[in-house]
Amino acid sequence: MRDVRPESLLGRRVVTTRPERGELEEMLERYGATVIHLPLTEIIDLPVTVTVGSSFDWLVVTSANGARRSQPWVDRSAKLCAVGSATASTLSEIAKREVDLVPEQASGEDLVRSFPAAPVNGGSVVIVRGEQASHDVRVGIEQLGWSVTDVVTYRTERRGLSTTTVSEAVSAEVVVLAASSAAEAWAALCTTGDYVSPPVIAIGTPTAKTALSRGLHVAGTANPSSVDGLVRATVEYFN
Repeated sequence: MRDVRPESLLGRRVVTTRPERGELEEMLERYGATVIHLPLTEIIDLPVTVTVGSSFDWLVVTSANGARRSQPWVDRSAKLCAVGSATASTLSEIAKREVDLVPEQASGEDLVRSFPAAPVNGGSVVIVRGEQASHDVRVGIEQLGWSVTDVVTYRTERRGLSTTTVSEAVSAEVVVLAASSAAEAWAALCTTGDYVSPPVIAIGTPTAKTALSRGLHVAGTANPSSVDGLVRATVEYFN
């Protein structure tokens, strides 16, 4: 982000909520923020219980966690589709090739809207997703004439957090939410402990909608839905 000054977040206290520290935290600190990393959830791998054909037309992933668990199927698929740019980057690294379809907006609705109709003789799609993910993508692609195999590879679970840790987080100036599951977990944490949440920055429209529905104040939404987008939205909120 060439137009962001190195001191843009100097002295600002920002909470991040992804399971592990990474590029997001490094970028925020690079621009001067004091980062409080509060991992709200953890990812639990699940055994795959469905049979997937030896080859198919499209592999669709609806999250970066799904992309990370797509290795068994990427080489069997003629084309690749990811819900957003961050997920597409992860999928491309796993597949060692470019992703063929990424909707402009990182949402299941836009993915379905941009997905092609099945050919006259039909076609096959494999969706790799988490257990709590919406069925809207599968239903939408089926309505386009495709035969869909739904592969559930992981579950998101909330972590237990100490009162001291949560108290420090709610005293920050903004909370960065990189998934709808994080928005739900953060809202539940604040409600259960009777805490007032700082404003939140959401990674995309679906996460923002979840946050709003749980009574959180959404101060910004990343555009694009990526780490860069989250940092830019955070900078814009403070400046």
